[in-house]
Amino acid sequence: MFKHSLSVKDQFGVKLTIQATVDHQFANTQCHSNIKHITVDGEDIRPSFEMLFQSNLSGKIFKII
Repeated sequence: MFKHSLSVKDQFGVKLTIQATVDHQFANTQCHSNIKHITVDGEDIRPSFEMLFQSNLSGKIFKII
């Protein structure tokens, strides 16, 4: 697993740069399905089937941009 910086947008349109944990294939493919989880404010958030990430702490929904 590797760390990679990504840009996300929450449901209110606020853009953030966060750390994502990705598998070794992400470097070659840049495919979102290779993202294992993102880390926002210390919380590791796993993706849903739609590749959206919902925080259990804040309730915000994040999308990779």
